[in-house]
Amino acid sequence: MKLNTVIIGGGISGICTAYHLAENNVKNIAVIEKNYLGSGSTFRCATGIRASFTSEEHITLMKKSIELWKKLSEKHQFHYTRGGYLWLIKNKKQLEFFKKCIALQNSLGVPTRILEVEEIEKLVPRINKKDIIAAAYDPIAGKADPFEVIFKLAKACRQRGVKILTDTEAEKIIVKNGRVTGVETSKGLIETSTVIVAAGHETRKLLGKIKIQIPLENTPHHILITERFREAFKPLVIDWTTSSYIVQTKEGNFIMGTEIEEKPNTKPTTRIDFIPKIIKTWTKHLSWLKAVRILRYWTGYYVTSPDKHPIYGPIEEVEGLYVAAGYSGHGFMMGPITGKIITEWILNGKPSIPQAEKLTLKRIRENKLIKEIAVIG
Repeated sequence: MKLNTVIIGGGISGICTAYHLAENNVKNIAVIEKNYLGSGSTFRCATGIRASFTSEEHITLMKKSIELWKKLSEKHQFHYTRGGYLWLIKNKKQLEFFKKCIALQNSLGVPTRILEVEEIEKLVPRINKKDIIAAAYDPIAGKADPFEVIFKLAKACRQRGVKILTDTEAEKIIVKNGRVTGVETSKGLIETSTVIVAAGHETRKLLGKIKIQIPLENTPHHILITERFREAFKPLVIDWTTSSYIVQTKEGNFIMGTEIEEKPNTKPTTRIDFIPKIIKTWTKHLSWLKAVRILRYWTGYYVTSPDKHPIYGPIEEVEGLYVAAGYSGHGFMMGPITGKIITEWILNGKPSIPQAEKLTLKRIRENKLIKEIAVIG
C-alpha cells in the first residue's frame, strides 16, 4: 500500500490530525491503531476542557482549542458544553497563587476570576462551605463525551476519504537517507513520505527503534464513575489541596479522580487506598454523595514529558517525521488544536500559533523546559 500520510495512533490526537489534514484537501491519509479507536488515554479521560493553565503556551493553545471545540461540536453534532472549572481555595497561600495565575490567564484573554463563597454556592448548591475561603472560576472551560467525539470525527474522516485501520500495529518506521519512506505494520508495509506519531507512550518505543530518544513516561492514574443522578452542578470541581476532581457527565454519572503516588512506567494495579481517599474528599464537600453508588473504577496513564507540556512538531533528523505526544493528562482537551497545528507544520512548514514552536523536542534537548503547575488527578 502506498499513501501520502500515515498517522500512528487512533486516539483524539491522531483522529483530529487526520480530520484537519483531510479538511485541507490532503489525500491518501491513513490512521493506524493497534487496538480500537480511543483505546489508549482518550477513552479513559475525565472529559474536561480548559484554558486555565499556568504557562503561556498551554493557555494560548487551549484558548484556541476551546474555539475549535465549539465549531466542531456544532458541525458534527457531538455533546460539548461550557459549564466551567471551579478550583476550591482553602487558605491565603492558595489564594495568592491563584491570583497570580488569573493575572496571567486574563492577560492572554481567558476570563478566569476569583469567586466569593456565596458565589460558589450558586454554582454548586449544597456544597459544604467549611474550610473553603474562595474559588478560582474558569467560565469558558467545559467538557465533552470522548466516545461521541471520536466516533463522530472518525465518521467525518472516513467521509473525506481517510482510511482508518484498526487492529493494525505500527512495528517500525522506515527511514532511508534521512527521510521517511514507510511504516512496517503487523499487516504489511505502507509506503509513505509523511508519518505523524501520535501513539501515546508507544511513541517512545517507535522513535527509539530509529535512534530518536523522546523522554516520555507512562504514569498510572486512577478514576471512578458512579451511577446516574439528576444534574447537581455544571462545573468540573477541583479540590486543589488534594489534587482531586469531580465532574458530572451528560448522562448524570459522576466521574472522580485524585492524585495517588505511583512509579512511572509501571503496570497499573487496583489500589485499595484510591476509593477511600476520593470518597473522603468529595463526601466532605458534598455530603449527599454518600448515597450514590460506585459503578466502576479503572486506571489509565498520563503520558508525561519532563515539563508536563506536549512534544509537538517535526523531528529534525528525519524529513517527513512528526510527533504529537506527552500531554500529561491534557491530550483530550488539546485534540482539536493538536490536529490544527500539526497540519500547519506539514503544509506550511510552521504553525500559525508561535507558542507551539516552543514545544518541539528541541526544547528538551536544549534543556529549555517550560513550567506547568496546574496538573491534577
